[in-house]
Amino acid sequence: MPKNYSSALDKIKIQNREYIISQLKTGDLVKIKSEILPIIYHYGIIDITPEGIFILHNHPDKFNSKGGNIIKEPFDKWIKGKDIVSVEHTKLNTNDIDDLQKTLKDYKYDFINFNCEHFVNFAKYNSYASPQVIRWTSIVAISLLVYYLIKNKKI
Repeated sequence: MPKNYSSALDKIKIQNREYIISQLKTGDLVKIKSEILPIIYHYGIIDITPEGIFILHNHPDKFNSKGGNIIKEPFDKWIKGKDIVSVEHTKLNTNDIDDLQKTLKDYKYDFINFNCEHFVNFAKYNSYASPQVIRWTSIVAISLLVYYLIKNKKI
């Protein structure tokens, strides 16, 4: 790829990212690529205050003052080096976000039962759901079944 073409694409990506960030509102659900594995996504909820843009999210390696994994941190720290996949607008406001943080302050991260996607879906629908976990669990289960059938010469 010609060097000028590559730098032009990078410029467009940066401008698009800056535009997306400038349009964020309190209550927006943001989906980014995970730093661990780019085929897994991480989710958070935007809270804009006079102090800046913050993100409330559930992270296995970070803890709040009550020992749970729901934390609020500066958006620029959370997003650093990661691609924004999507932004979904909701009707959540700062009071809703504060209530959510208080309600779930003791909850511990659990990939299967309470990950970042469960958290944002609880905020949005009042229901714990993670289509990402269902999808990956199904893929692993089918792969193991196919492996077993091939190994035992059933197919």
